[in-house]
This record gives sequence, structure tokens and C-alpha cells, in this order.
Amino acid sequence: MQQNQFPLSDLYHFDNKYQLDNNYSYASLLGKFNSSNQLSYLFINDVLDNTFLKNKEVLDIPRVTAYNDDNISTDISAQLSLFVINNNRIKIPSKVEYVIRKYVSRKLLKEIHKDIDVAIELCLLFCTQLNSTYFDIKNGSQPSGWKSLRAEYLRDFLSLSPLTYKKVITALEEPLKKGAILECDHVSIIGEKNHFYRLTPPYLGKGIVSYDLKTKEAIALLNRHYYRVLGEAKKNPICENLIRFYQDISLPSMDQIKKEADRLIALGYVTKKDKKLTKLNKHARSYYKNHKELSFVEDAIEIFEYLTDNGLLIPTVGGEASGGRIVDSFTLMPSWIRNLVLVNGKTLVESDYSCLHPNITITLYDGSTSYLTHGDLGSGLNIDVKTVKKEHLSFFNKEVWQMKQSPLYPYYQQNEPIMLQNVIAEKYNSPFKHKITSRRLFAKEVEVMTTVIQQLNKERIFVGYVYDALFFHPDYAKRVKEVMDTVIQQYGIKTVAKLSNEEKQNPIMDSLKETKVDLKAIKSKHVRKVEKTKVLEIDVESLNFSDRIKSMLQEKITNGEQLDFVDAIIVFGKNDTIKDKVLMIQDRLNPKANYVIQSHILGSA
Repeated sequence: MQQNQFPLSDLYHFDNKYQLDNNYSYASLLGKFNSSNQLSYLFINDVLDNTFLKNKEVLDIPRVTAYNDDNISTDISAQLSLFVINNNRIKIPSKVEYVIRKYVSRKLLKEIHKDIDVAIELCLLFCTQLNSTYFDIKNGSQPSGWKSLRAEYLRDFLSLSPLTYKKVITALEEPLKKGAILECDHVSIIGEKNHFYRLTPPYLGKGIVSYDLKTKEAIALLNRHYYRVLGEAKKNPICENLIRFYQDISLPSMDQIKKEADRLIALGYVTKKDKKLTKLNKHARSYYKNHKELSFVEDAIEIFEYLTDNGLLIPTVGGEASGGRIVDSFTLMPSWIRNLVLVNGKTLVESDYSCLHPNITITLYDGSTSYLTHGDLGSGLNIDVKTVKKEHLSFFNKEVWQMKQSPLYPYYQQNEPIMLQNVIAEKYNSPFKHKITSRRLFAKEVEVMTTVIQQLNKERIFVGYVYDALFFHPDYAKRVKEVMDTVIQQYGIKTVAKLSNEEKQNPIMDSLKETKVDLKAIKSKHVRKVEKTKVLEIDVESLNFSDRIKSMLQEKITNGEQLDFVDAIIVFGKNDTIKDKVLMIQDRLNPKANYVIQSHILGSA
């Protein structure tokens, strides 16, 4: 276990010597929930906060259960303790509480509830549902701040009476001096579209603050909601697996996160969304002319705290549009921070499927290609693999006219015309329009991952989940990959799983990069000098160290394709050579560099 880490079971005794920025792990808490020296944990909605309240009376869980008249099992009560430190604390949009108390009509509040304080807190509970839009605005994914909320969900959430949620909305839409707090598009289509809501400009993207509920009615509604959410989670195999897995993890301390950020920035780290990691350093975003191309450390830390500082989010099953994908703290966490998580004190290993959604599409829509890789498209289209991966994230979810404008379209048009025709026909004919493709791909992905996780759980292997990827203790790496490979073949989908630690185990792979290749260091560290022989001689200028080519060849090897490397002498200068194996390639972007060395591709000299 790394420095500054300790079992979360210690934290649950709430010894004040522990500071909030220390690491902690989710050791087993079952059976401890009702012990007298511990606070009760419950999930706090969209946002979490782990500030420990001293000398504050904690709501009694049995009493809440009786008040709700729910038949909640002891097992659920115990497992709920993984998710919340303070069971009456929520996070709300900044400024909203003050404006509701001071300016919203007392008449409208009394229509919600005869007790004004209860009415105000019901309004605040509704506002918690818009917390995520704050981060959507900051990362640019939903700059307008709109969020879809189902009427059935709101009715259950604010269930004092069937019309409570509507009265809350009416109060929040009241025109005030600076405008209403809430805006609704008031457009819904049964089976297709819910109402969309957003905060108005004075409150939109202004930050999030903590608030402690005080009325027994609001607290009881909140707790009832959490029991219901956890009860639903336990019905889902992936969620049930995650609840067990959380007990084995350790989260990084703030100091560790900041040090890792500094290290990655120095390396020029770029996120999966192709944004360069950097720091705001107390500047406004507008200070950076290219701020939309940047990922800020401060934002990542804020998201991490949002997701973890009062426990972990209860894993939740998504709707049909997402194929039932699971959302939890780790699916929403910046990946470079998630990589710092420890599993039983060990650095996690991740396994994901190669080019999964394109290969699912080939299977579902009568395609013919087997083991398609991003590298295949990159080579065929003469574009960088990074561009292919980024474009594949949205290609099958696009409208037909958008697909035709994609750089990937010519490849599928030429190599998979029947599949492409079937995809397009379904987009035109489905009631879900162009989104039908992604719905089916997500659903099949979830089906596959559910089968994988169920098999692993039978073997007492519990894993973290990020859509088409799993992360876990390194001891399970080989078995997890085996199960993933077996299951995906059972579904007729021609791809394979790849492990994140495969490259890390090869030191030469970390030395050879597309830029700044230190050939002298590589020679002295990894390869023994040899005398010239009659073996094929290759000038060093003919070697290709492109990450694009390396990725393409590694995918081919992973998919079982044999590459015929031959012995060669690499010539650096007069009497200055090394021995390696080489493969001849054709790179249209760099035609002079027509060889790769085996040690660069495989990590073996």
C-alpha cells in the first residue's frame, strides 16, 4: 500500500486524526452499519461531500425506515454504508437557496407544503438533479445546460403527493427580479422525449455548494430514494459486482493527484478526448486562446471530489438510449486519476476490447470483416490512428449526412458496403431515427460485459467497470482476458481483449516514442553491439518509430496475425551497429522510413 493510504475501515471509525486529503480504501463494512461509534452512510444524490460533522446528531436509520414504511433488508442497510458519510447532506447550485428563501412567493411554497421550510427543501432536492450540468458546461459536452428528467422519476423522488414535483417546478419557474430559477422546454413526446430543464443564467454554471437538510420530511424522502436506488442496483449483475468490488479499492490522496498531474503535464499528456492536460493556475479560461483544446487539472480534481468526497455514487443503470450502461464514480472519473486507484494495495490493470463497436456493428449488420482494428482504417485511409479512434466514438451515432462527411465513411463504403447499407436503412426506418444504431451497440456491449462479469464473479473475481473495459487486481489479469476473449467469441463478435499492462512490462516500449527517440540510450541499455556480418543491413534513417504504425502493428499481433521479422544489422555509423529483427512496411506519410524494429513493436531485443 502506498504512503498516505490506509484501510477505509479505519476511516469509518471516524478517528479525528485522519485528514480528508489522505488516501482511503473501501474495506468491508458489512455488519458495521448500526454500530454506535459510526456515522450512517447514505448516497447523497448527484454530489457527494465527506466533511465530518462533529457533535451533530445523526438521523437514526431504523426510524427513517419505519417512517418510510419500507421493508428494507439488513443487507441493503449494511451495503448502503459504502456510499454516504452524512445522510442529510446534499449539494445544490450556488445562490439558489438564498433566492428561494428570500424571493420565491410564499403562496407558491405553501402549495408545495404547509411548512415553508419543508417546501424550500423540496425545491432544493429538485435542484440537486441539475448539479451534473455544471460539469457538462465546464467540459463543453452540454454548454447550454439542458438536462432531461423523466416525470415518473421526479414523481417518485418528491413523493409526498403525486403532484408535489409539479408544484415545485411551478415555484422554481416563478418570474423574479433577475428571472426565474428554472427553465423548462415544456416539450415531451411519449416514448421518445422527456421534458428538458436547466437553470437560468444567474445560476447556470456558477458553482455547487453543500447544504444540510433539516426537515424530517425532506430527509426521509432523500433516504427513501437512496434505499430504492440501491435496491434497484442490487438487481443488476454489474452493479452488484461493483458494490462488492468497492470494498477492495483505495482512492488517491490529493497530494498524489497533484504530483501525477505535474508528471503528466511534463510529459505532454493528452487525454482520450485529444485535449492536452494543463493547469488554469488561477487564470480565467479565456486567458487561454485554445482553451477548448485543453483539459484543466483543476476541473479534474473538482470532478474527483464531486464523485468521491462523501463516499461513492451508487452504481446506476442507464436508460434504453444508453443500452443499460452502468454509471458510477469511476465511469465519470477522469481516467488519469482513475489510474491512481489501488486494488488491495496494488496498481490496477485494465482490459478492454479492441475496436469493439465497429466489430459489433459488423456482426449485427451482416458485415464480412473479422477482427477489424483502428489501425486497419488508419492504414487504408492514410490517416492517423488517433483520428480513427476519435471519429469512431461518434461515427455510428451520427445522422446519415454526418456519416457521409466523416473521414471513415469511404473505408466502410468500399470494404463493408452491405453493412453500411443496412445501418443507413435502419436509421431511416427506425422510430429512433439515427440513434437506433448506438442504442443497439450499447445494448450488445452491456450484454457482453454482463456475461463476462457474471462468469468472473462465479470465480470470486470482482472487477471495476468502465463500459467496454474492466479494471482489477493484477493477479487476475490473465484470467480476466481469457474470459473476455471467450465470451466475445460466443457472441460471434470478432475482436479480442487487450491488457493495459502488456506494454508496461517492456522497458524498451517506454523508451521508443514517435518523437525524441534517444537511439544512443536504446543501444547501450537494450541491445548488445555486434560486428557487421552478411545479414541484411539497415541504415538507422530507414527506421520508422511512428506511434501510428506501432499501434497498427500491435493490433494485428493482438488479433493473431503473424508478422515475419527477419534478422538485420542496424547501422548508426562506421563501426557503430546493433543487431535486431526488422519488418518491411509501407508508410505513405513517411515513405523513406520503411522498416520497423521488433524491439520497438514487441519490446523484446
